[in-house]
Amino acid sequence: MSWRFGAYELDLARRELRVAGEPRPLQPQVFAVLAYLVRNRHRVVPKEEILRELWPDAVVTDASLQRAVSLARRALRPADRGLLRTHARQGYRFVGELAEVEPDPADAVADAPPRYVRSGDVHVAYRTVGRGPLDVVLVLGWSLGMRAALELRGVSEIVRALSARARVLLFDKRGTGASDRVKALPQLPQRVEDLDAVLDAVRSPGAVLVGFSEGGPLALTFAVTRPLRVRGLALVGAFARMTAAPDHPAGWSEVEVATLRGYIAHGWGTGATMRAFVPARHLTPPLRAWAARAEQEGASPGAALELLGMNLGIDVRPLLQRVQTPSVVLHATSDRVVRVGNGRALAAAIPGARLVEVPGEDHAFLFGGRPTLERELVALLERAAARPGAALT
Repeated sequence: MSWRFGAYELDLARRELRVAGEPRPLQPQVFAVLAYLVRNRHRVVPKEEILRELWPDAVVTDASLQRAVSLARRALRPADRGLLRTHARQGYRFVGELAEVEPDPADAVADAPPRYVRSGDVHVAYRTVGRGPLDVVLVLGWSLGMRAALELRGVSEIVRALSARARVLLFDKRGTGASDRVKALPQLPQRVEDLDAVLDAVRSPGAVLVGFSEGGPLALTFAVTRPLRVRGLALVGAFARMTAAPDHPAGWSEVEVATLRGYIAHGWGTGATMRAFVPARHLTPPLRAWAARAEQEGASPGAALELLGMNLGIDVRPLLQRVQTPSVVLHATSDRVVRVGNGRALAAAIPGARLVEVPGEDHAFLFGGRPTLERELVALLERAAARPGAALT
């Protein structure tokens, strides 16, 4: 459950207070006190009750409770701090007007067990949310798993917006997330077969593919090799070739690759690769914790090294001219993960592709760039729905 009051949203599932959409870090004790007062907003809550209910097995003093309430007030804007009212010698009361927020469909699908489909001898995990005349497939990048992705507010908001118009699909690439671990990670043709198996399992009528970062080459290859299944293509912070070459200066240098190899071998699980997706000004303590957890859940160090090896061999530039579906390329001009030259090269080579650039470093368009991503995906869905296509059942 979540509640909204003024510019604030108190999200119990994520244990997060957001101010004008931006997370405001709170210590666990402070969040617990705020949430308890909001739940019991119709009365003055005695101090003894708060201590008894929130910390039945711990010794918490009145001074600690007063400090927690004070920190909860400081998390609010100065003009709103009176929403937490102190009643002398009695207790505390929250006095704001609340509106209950509809449950996020992304939360429900994230909490539900994944479904599985066999692709050869491997089980590929997938999830769906919503319904509609078309599917939208979010092809995640690097080792990011769908469960961790759905914990990100930007992803859940995109899913909520799109699931009102289409069925949204996510899947974990083999070797990552909830899909089977494999002895050696596959090349792109096998991953195309995995995505094909997922679309078969859900009897897809046709899909708009959204390839994020390293998911871009997979989405693009699928669009070229399975053109009847694809009704639109969005490439977000993506590339056609990962490594630099004389005719591809925007790729990763040898030094950058060596640095990443070293991190995976010696520091994997602390979250550095996932933190790179997050613009610096959004990198709060909860997001740092999420980044470490997402790395740990996504792949083992050995699997991450194999994934890097596969990525270093990717070069789908020969396929770009063969893309037949309506396409949009979105890229941040100061992207720290995949330089903007990669997006410009994609848009220049894909026939009729629309290039959308935004200032900043929002690699996956899940923070400041999220409204732009949502607008472009809705437009792509509308365009796809208006075009006749063969329904595959």
